[in-house]
Amino acid sequence: MWSMLLTVLLHLVLIAVPADDAFFLGRWDMTVTTTNGTQRASWIEITRDDSGALKARMVGTGGGVFTVPEVAIENGELVFKTYSGSGALRVATVYRGKQDGAGLKGMLTLGVTEPRPWSATRGPDWKTPKNAAASKKLGKPIELFNGKDLTGWLPQDETKPLGWIVKDGALDNQGKANNIYSTQKFTDFKVEAEYAVGPDGNSGVYLRGRYEVQVLDDFGKPPEAHSHGSLYSFIAPRVNASKPAGEWQKMEATIVGNRVTVILNGEKLIDDQEIPGSTGGALDSHESEPGPILLQGDHAGIRFRRVTVTPLL
Repeated sequence: MWSMLLTVLLHLVLIAVPADDAFFLGRWDMTVTTTNGTQRASWIEITRDDSGALKARMVGTGGGVFTVPEVAIENGELVFKTYSGSGALRVATVYRGKQDGAGLKGMLTLGVTEPRPWSATRGPDWKTPKNAAASKKLGKPIELFNGKDLTGWLPQDETKPLGWIVKDGALDNQGKANNIYSTQKFTDFKVEAEYAVGPDGNSGVYLRGRYEVQVLDDFGKPPEAHSHGSLYSFIAPRVNASKPAGEWQKMEATIVGNRVTVILNGEKLIDDQEIPGSTGGALDSHESEPGPILLQGDHAGIRFRRVTVTPLL
């Protein structure tokens, strides 16, 4: 009798929570087709809370991480919704996706627009130990900016000009320009960047082209997840170490696997912490691959006079 009852209960559980639902859980590196047909990087993490309810947080093709307001698994299909605007102008983006081999493939609909494709691969299982950088040897430093011209840099948006000039030995975006990335790619490394942020300036240094260390004119403000020296929206800096606008500042970031340390003007802001996934505006969604240094130029005034990468071997 007890055996029969156990069998019935197990059957009911399997009906309530299909065995293949677990496939959708975890961190996913997404590639989304935008309304103009280009492909952009995105990221999502899907979990269950203690009650078994589905939860998700996401990074879109730009901006910071946010909680996905609606997520469900319906007949073997992952369905989640995000919203933009408010009131009568509130518009839903609906994502639907199914298992496709080891990944996901689906369509998204923004309001009443035609559906567009998206796909996802599971994020790397890094297993990077703490203090992994200490076991690495320093390679030969590589100067990515020669102080004379833009040799070695490419635009993120190939349809637009670089929009940067070299003035008085520094890279100057003159307010707004293309994001640019190095032709050289790296895996584990230390990058040292010296820059001056203009008034209300906003930029970023992307590690492997995917993880933004925020650059911001925020002298004297309380630190938070979008502050100067943050891993944008994911990890807040320990303190505010910014100098006033216009002064030269030095940022040093070390990345090994998915662990990062950030030092700004001699203050350690992030100490060997885990990177959850790609930040908004990433060059691509291929987290397991080497990547370049990307400098954000499409926000506001920024000048770089040195960008040095030292590989960690």
